[in-house]
Amino acid sequence: MLARDHYATLGVPPNALDDEIDEAYRHLSRRYHPDINPGDPHAAMVYERLETAYRVLSDPARRARYDAEDSPAAIEAASGPDLSVQLVPEADDNTSYQDLFRLLRDHARRAGPLQGEDIHATVDVPLLQAGRGRRARMTVQRRSECPDCRGRGRVQLQRSRPCDVCGGSGEESFVKGALSVTCACAGCAGSGLATGRRCDRCRGSGSISSSETALVRVPASTTDGQQLRLPGEGHRGLRGGKPGDLVIQVRVVPLPGWHREGDNLHGRLVLSAAEAILGCKIRIDLPDGASTSLRVPPNTPAGYRFKLRRRGLEMSDGRRGDMLLRAEIVLPEVLDEETRELIREFAKRHPYNPRTEPIRESRE
Repeated sequence: MLARDHYATLGVPPNALDDEIDEAYRHLSRRYHPDINPGDPHAAMVYERLETAYRVLSDPARRARYDAEDSPAAIEAASGPDLSVQLVPEADDNTSYQDLFRLLRDHARRAGPLQGEDIHATVDVPLLQAGRGRRARMTVQRRSECPDCRGRGRVQLQRSRPCDVCGGSGEESFVKGALSVTCACAGCAGSGLATGRRCDRCRGSGSISSSETALVRVPASTTDGQQLRLPGEGHRGLRGGKPGDLVIQVRVVPLPGWHREGDNLHGRLVLSAAEAILGCKIRIDLPDGASTSLRVPPNTPAGYRFKLRRRGLEMSDGRRGDMLLRAEIVLPEVLDEETRELIREFAKRHPYNPRTEPIRESRE
């Protein structure tokens, strides 16, 4: 069992003068006196500990003996650390060992370091830049250290007071049957003191949320839905814990009318029936803003593929894919009988079955 620290109970340092001890006792005894807190068992327990601490520290002889033999520092120096586990008489209670272990896990979570949570964000990458990669700026909401309390969650006061969790003892006990486990108080880290009031800016959490700009490097050949993880760029940890990660999901913004296959771009080339039959030379606007001319040979069938070399996606190593355009023939709407007769005459002169002809590919 941890030794009770009478100095921590009164909220004074071990080298406090007699006047400081008297003043601290008067201040705290008025606050926790049973007449002021009728029916409050916590206040009664604190008041009893205040009385015991003051009886020892106000007597010079008892205080000297306490400093030499009974204080936590003296006991630790003489006997080494206490495992703080002991057997007590069996008690009839309704708690289970599972409840005890759950309380111990919760205590460890409150007292020990806790890693920060991950931040999840999305970054948009245009299709033409997905091949060679890019640097993108993005805004994230990150919980960082509160500047008012420096991440402690409490603002320091001139006068300390006993911890509200342990009443100044510096310890928390968890009991089940014959097993009793005593740990350092998670509320005051075993000091027995509540040093300060709750920080108003962060409301005691030690963290504030702020909008920050992050520079993200999207690697080459990134695909839609791919995740990038930046270690240590997430929310701050608690009580010295490591920060979380920044997890970014890449969203490749498509180009209307185009799709990607590897480092190649695939699109459509819409032709009229006259252009496909007679051939033509047309100007094509490319996705990157440039333009080029393309010669369409006579009798171009639907499905004919034109390949424009090195007009596809640019990769980080300098390679560049191709652009593939698939011919689509749009037929006019024929309404008058004279035009229909001309088409029938054309079909008689030039019989052609497209189902038996292979689709060719251009390699311009």
